[in-house]
Amino acid sequence: MNLRILYHGLGMAGKTTNLEKLREIYSGYVSDRLHQQTTEGRTVYLDMLSLNLRTKSGNGEVWISLFTTPGQERFRLLRGWLFGHVDGIVFVVDSSRSLEENLRAYEELREYGLLKVPMVVQANKRDAPNPLPLETIREAFKGITVVEAIAREGYGVAETLREILREVLNAKAPVG
Repeated sequence: MNLRILYHGLGMAGKTTNLEKLREIYSGYVSDRLHQQTTEGRTVYLDMLSLNLRTKSGNGEVWISLFTTPGQERFRLLRGWLFGHVDGIVFVVDSSRSLEENLRAYEELREYGLLKVPMVVQANKRDAPNPLPLETIREAFKGITVVEAIAREGYGVAETLREILREVLNAKAPVG
């Protein structure tokens, strides 16, 4: 089974950091990696990480391709293409920024009709001074699993991946 998971959110929200930490955590399962960034730490185009995992749910071997969307506005067309090729979405909320800023990035998912795609919200940067309250994030994303994270420390990163995989595999499970 091949799955494509997209990490989406504001620029500098921690999407690339998630993939970097997942590469460390699952180092023995990495089959491919694409990453380019500027000297300022911004992603130039997109990031991609491929993992080959076995699931406990009896789905056997699963090839997972993880992609990040480039946050800069100039890459809006690329984001549109990526949106058309996903099985699940991790929406990375930057807890150091306002809810309104984060919701603008989320609105892009609505514009592309992706709100029915399996999704998990990662509340990243929980260690920021005066982070966006977790209850505010949960209220804004009612009905969607929210995982707390500090991606640069690896906290919540694997949990986020496990949650989105659970959502995607449940959505793909035969009904009956």
